[in-house]
Amino acid sequence: MNPKLLLFSAAFILGVPALTLAGIVVPPVKNILMALLCFSLCYPEALTVNFFSREIYRVATRGVEVGLIDIVALALFLIMVIQPRGQRFRWFPPLTVIYGIYILIALISWTLTPGNIPVPAAAQNIYSSSGTAFYTDFETSLYPLFEISKILRGGFIYLVVVNFLRDEESFRVVLGSLLMVVFVITAEALFDRYIRGFHRISATLGHPNSLGTFMSMLGTLMFGVALFRATFVSSSLYAMGTVAALVSVILTISRGALSAIVMGIWIDVSSLFHRYINLKNFTILFLGSLMVLGLFFVAADTITARFLGQQDAISDIEYRGLYNEEAKGMARDHLFGVGPGNFSAYSWTKYAAQVGLQEPGTPAHNLWYLTLGEMGFPGLFAFILYWMRFYSIGLPSLFRRRTAFIYAVAASATAATMIGHIQFMLQLSYRQNSIYMLTKILMGIVVASWYVDRDIRRKEGEARRLARRTSNNRLPA
Repeated sequence: MNPKLLLFSAAFILGVPALTLAGIVVPPVKNILMALLCFSLCYPEALTVNFFSREIYRVATRGVEVGLIDIVALALFLIMVIQPRGQRFRWFPPLTVIYGIYILIALISWTLTPGNIPVPAAAQNIYSSSGTAFYTDFETSLYPLFEISKILRGGFIYLVVVNFLRDEESFRVVLGSLLMVVFVITAEALFDRYIRGFHRISATLGHPNSLGTFMSMLGTLMFGVALFRATFVSSSLYAMGTVAALVSVILTISRGALSAIVMGIWIDVSSLFHRYINLKNFTILFLGSLMVLGLFFVAADTITARFLGQQDAISDIEYRGLYNEEAKGMARDHLFGVGPGNFSAYSWTKYAAQVGLQEPGTPAHNLWYLTLGEMGFPGLFAFILYWMRFYSIGLPSLFRRRTAFIYAVAASATAATMIGHIQFMLQLSYRQNSIYMLTKILMGIVVASWYVDRDIRRKEGEARRLARRTSNNRLPA
């Protein structure tokens, strides 16, 4: 057996009970486990193993993935269930029902897959010409297992984060852990650029567009927290995190990611700056603007070539539109789509030729069209409801006037998911392991903030009712 598989099997069998016991006996271990959970986002390949792996097939999830993030999440889950410390476990937080319906539709789509489909000779010839032996069959009943397992894992991470975040201290633990992720990934990106001499940087995330999406989301989160902090010293780490994220995005030379992080910072400023108007924030904006201009000036040649010279963005978008046409064809022919993860197989066997696509096999880059092709209109409708429900919770945080910590965090996390969506409609990034799990963590932050806000409002309501009763009792007879 592969040594890596043996190591992770032993880690699950021995590590989960050991970590659970440690967290029960020594409560601060929970915080360390959350830091480990976030740290695992930095190295999705090294800290994850794939079972039933199909590495050559074009899909975001190429096996049943199990990694450090799952080990730590399971230990945290058991700790919080076994030792709730006076807090009820939130078994069914918001989004649970609609997420369950989405999973059910994915399962129905999976059951309708036809099994093995012979790989066209054209596909085998293309791969053999590059010295790679391709598969003889597309395993359409296997690939959905890969994606559905990730969907289930992501839902579990969301459940763990929602239950971990109970007070300001726990929010600080998660934010500090994600700040650590920013610095680790930026260090990897700088090493790749200036030591290894790479051009477009992907660091540990496999592709420059994946790194750009990931860091633009984290940069947006960090900047919002930097605006909240009251002093220069307390803001400095998060401001540095924002700059680090921006540096990483610039190193990817990703047009979408550069636009996304700029928009994310703009959303943060629009939502939070008026709540925390002070000299420190004016200074951050001024110095930050100068620093950004300096970074863009240093990288001007590379960025200009990428935006204006190397690739025609309009032609690129038009070509990607053919992927969307494939998705429409799949949805027309299959009520529940072709099955999660099966887009590439059906592109090769039928739909690329229908739309005149010269290079078959690439999944739709637009998340919504990808969902349409793989899960049909029922899956797309459930997915839309899922995100509508989330934003019904998250978007109000952008417009509230309250200035407590959780409101700034909720607004920043909401903004991070919004600019992530810009990339999800342009790049095949949503289902990349680290990005998918980061999205679930951000959603967990927003929903946990909603719980805290609900409790605050209930206490305020009870206080007002008590005050009225006390006032009435004092009135003369």
